[in-house]
Amino acid sequence: MAQQIKAIHCPHCSSTLKIELRPNLFQCQNCRTEYYLESNDTHVYHHYDPVPPRPSSAPPGNGRLPMFLLLGIIAGILVVYGIVIGFQSKKATTYVVSTYKPPRMYYDSFVYTNALTGDPVYLRLGTDPIDQGNGTGKQEVHAQFNRVTDGKLLIDRVIADETFGTKRCALDFKTYAPHLIYAIGCSTQLVQLDVEHNELKEVTQEVFKDFPALSSGVARLDFDYAKAMIKVMNNEGKSYYYFPTIQRLVETVEQAELVWKTEFDRHFFEFGYLGGPFDENREYQLIETNYSKTTGEVKRQNLTPGRKYFAPKILYQDDKALLIVVNTTAAPNPPITIQRIDVQTGEILWALAPDTYTLYSTAKCKQGFAIEYRRGPEADYVHGVLVVSPAGKVIHDYKLSRME
Repeated sequence: MAQQIKAIHCPHCSSTLKIELRPNLFQCQNCRTEYYLESNDTHVYHHYDPVPPRPSSAPPGNGRLPMFLLLGIIAGILVVYGIVIGFQSKKATTYVVSTYKPPRMYYDSFVYTNALTGDPVYLRLGTDPIDQGNGTGKQEVHAQFNRVTDGKLLIDRVIADETFGTKRCALDFKTYAPHLIYAIGCSTQLVQLDVEHNELKEVTQEVFKDFPALSSGVARLDFDYAKAMIKVMNNEGKSYYYFPTIQRLVETVEQAELVWKTEFDRHFFEFGYLGGPFDENREYQLIETNYSKTTGEVKRQNLTPGRKYFAPKILYQDDKALLIVVNTTAAPNPPITIQRIDVQTGEILWALAPDTYTLYSTAKCKQGFAIEYRRGPEADYVHGVLVVSPAGKVIHDYKLSRME
C-alpha cells in the first residue's frame, strides 16, 4: 500500500519548523522540543525540555536597585578613605616643616665710632648654621653692626671671603688713627675696619702688593704695642716692619727704631715707675711721656704723684682725654671703677660707681665715651656697651643677654 505523505507537527506547539538531528530525530525550531518518528508512521514520540521563564515585565530599575546600593556604599567608603588619608598627609607635612632657627653664635666684638655720624657702633662677629640638606650643613660668618645709642641694626654683612670668612678667626684690633683701624685674624689676615661704611675688608694683598720683599706672600702678622707698626713675616721666613700711617716697610729692628724716632712725635700715658729698678716700695705711677721727633728730647713725669693705684690700666687716651680703670681695693677680684683724669693736672674729673664687670674696647664718640663690658655668672653673663657723657653720667646702657 502506498504511504501517505503527512506534515509532521511538533507535539508541543504544533509548529512544522524543525531540523533533523539524526535519522527520524527532530528538534522544533520554535520551542526546541525534540521528538522522533517511527518508521511505520503509527506513533509519534517526543522529548520536551522546558523553556526557561522569560524575564519579568516589571520596570527595569527595580531589578538593579541592589547593584546601585552596593556601588553607592563602595563609593562612599572610597571618599571617606581619601579624606582621612589626605588629612593625615597634610598633618604630617605640617609636623615635619619647622620654622625654628638656631640663634647666631657670637665669637668676637669691638666698639668704634662711625666717622660720618659720630655715633658709637657695636661690631660683632658670629656664625649662622645653614642646613644644606641630606644631613649636611655649613657655618655662615656674619659681621653685624648695631648703633649703640638705640640698638638699631645698621647692617648685617655675610663674610664671604674664602680666607677670612671660612676660618672664622677672632680679630685683634688696633687703632692707628681715628679713621684707620686694623685687625689681625688667624695671624695671617690683615683686616681693615671701614669706619664710614661699617664694613670689614680683608686687605692683606692690597696693603703689601707694592713691596717686592713680600711677593712670596705673608706667613704671619703681629701688632707691635710699643710702636705704631706691624711685624710681618713673609713665606720665606724673613721678618719686616710696616708702619701703617706712613705706609713704610723696613727690614731690620734698627731701621724700625730709626723710623720711630725720626718720623713720629709722641704724647701718651702709661702706668710704670720713674725710679730705679732696685728701689724699695715700688708702686704704680701714672706716667706722662712727651717726645719730639725734631729734637729727640724725651720728657716724662708722674702725672698723679702720691696717688696709689691697684691693678690700674689705661682704658682710653688721646691728647685731650684719658680714661683709666682701677681696682677699688687690694683684695683679689674686687669691684672696679672707671675714672676720667684731667690730662693737664692729673685731677680725677669723675669716677663711675664701682661694679663687677670686665671692660674691653672703648671709643670716643659725640655723646662722650662708649665702653664695651661683660659681666660674670652673677649677672648671667649679660654684656653690652655703656655710653658715658663727658661729665661722667651713664646716659645709655645697650645691654644684651647671654645668648644675644
